[in-house]
Amino acid sequence: MKKILAILLALALLLPAVTSCSEKPGDVDTPASPSTDPTVTPAEEEEDPTAALYADLPTGDYGGFTFAFLNNISNFAYTLMSAEELTGEGINDAIFNRNHKVEDALNIVIDENLVGYSEVTSGMNAAIAAGDDAYACFWNEAGFVSSFGTSGKLLNVNEISTLNLSKPWWEGDAMSEIQILDKLYYLVGDIHLMFKESFWMCGYNRTILDQNQLANPYDLVKEGTWTIDRMKEQMETVSQDLNGDGTMDGNDRFGATCYSGCFHAFYMAADEVLITRNAEGIPENVTLGDRFYSVYEKIVNTIFSADAVNHYVCMDGKTQNISQYQDGWHGVFLSGHALFYLEPIGSLKKLREMNDEFGIVPFPKYDDAQKNYVTYIATYAAMCGIPITNTDPERTGTILENLCAESHGNLRQAYVDTTLNFKYIRDEESKEMLDLILSTGRFNLCDLLGVSAIKDALASSASSGVTEVSSAVAKMEKVANKTLDKALSVILGD
Repeated sequence: MKKILAILLALALLLPAVTSCSEKPGDVDTPASPSTDPTVTPAEEEEDPTAALYADLPTGDYGGFTFAFLNNISNFAYTLMSAEELTGEGINDAIFNRNHKVEDALNIVIDENLVGYSEVTSGMNAAIAAGDDAYACFWNEAGFVSSFGTSGKLLNVNEISTLNLSKPWWEGDAMSEIQILDKLYYLVGDIHLMFKESFWMCGYNRTILDQNQLANPYDLVKEGTWTIDRMKEQMETVSQDLNGDGTMDGNDRFGATCYSGCFHAFYMAADEVLITRNAEGIPENVTLGDRFYSVYEKIVNTIFSADAVNHYVCMDGKTQNISQYQDGWHGVFLSGHALFYLEPIGSLKKLREMNDEFGIVPFPKYDDAQKNYVTYIATYAAMCGIPITNTDPERTGTILENLCAESHGNLRQAYVDTTLNFKYIRDEESKEMLDLILSTGRFNLCDLLGVSAIKDALASSASSGVTEVSSAVAKMEKVANKTLDKALSVILGD
């Protein structure tokens, strides 16, 4: 930096003085001159431009306090919040360094208790019932944490002054979707990786695409023409009875491989919801209209109908002879026997040994008229709850704020690098698509408010290939409204 300053001073003596000013960094074409403000030191000029972002982090000395929390184990996603030692593995080392930095800064000891999701739920319910503050907070799948929020067992994080939820390390868009008026009981951010792991995506086998001379979904996404119809066309084109026995099973090639849970990802991707907000911001069940039923019918015909399952979709529980592959229907894609792989991002780690070149894109839009892509954040996305038994929410807020802030750089980058660390993936294209997927996430409020009657009726009918579902929905409307009213009465304190 000193050499650069010297060169600039020399140039200033040789060239005519040029004065320029701008309110936006980067608008000036000429090199920046050293500051003439006597109050600005060289050290301040060299300061990291991102330092201001972290300048107002809350601080404290907590005298060796043990920050204990419960955390869940997952069969597909990264959930670890602590690491015992440096190993050279990116995510592990980022977590290790983060925790030690925060422990030193705040004089605390981080104590993670990693157990199964059911044990998190039972353990926290028992602690709250006993008035025990042994755990400052806990992480679990959203579907389980939400039951604490709808039963009055969590603190409103908006009332904790040491949390700054406007900072980029918190998932502000996702949390604004699950906030009701001024009530927010859940935290999601860079601090815990299972949140990102739970965004649904569409993996595709590029080798099969090239062999069949089909358009790359990556290009279709950029053009805005990646739709269910285009996806179906490609699935039908590549499907092939490889052994010629007249039956599509695990020995053949499919257009897609998936399980029935992808149904929710499809209608969310079509920009349809089951719960919306009224003018006052209060959630209410949607009266499903013509567009929704058209979306529903197209999803069933494309993925779940007898024609689809018998000809070009490998469906877990329906397609024969897939147990020959490790991980069943996942292995169908890994072995090069399917064009598309419909799963959350966390399942990409199952594909480490894949030999074909592949990529990732968002789930398709309903049609070309739909403006934006939408990504479903699954009900098993991890969220943090702070129990009402917490005796020092401000201290907990300080610790969580620092941990999340320290996750925003190294841990976030380590996650992206690890997620896309495959032998046969095009890094730049997939990085762009991963960013798009993570920036278009949306929770299904049904999952977080425990309003499952209509959602379950739709999923059951779809998985059975039933295209007419309005009567089944009508039967569930009264139950859905009653369940929603009960949840809101607790959340809003009515």
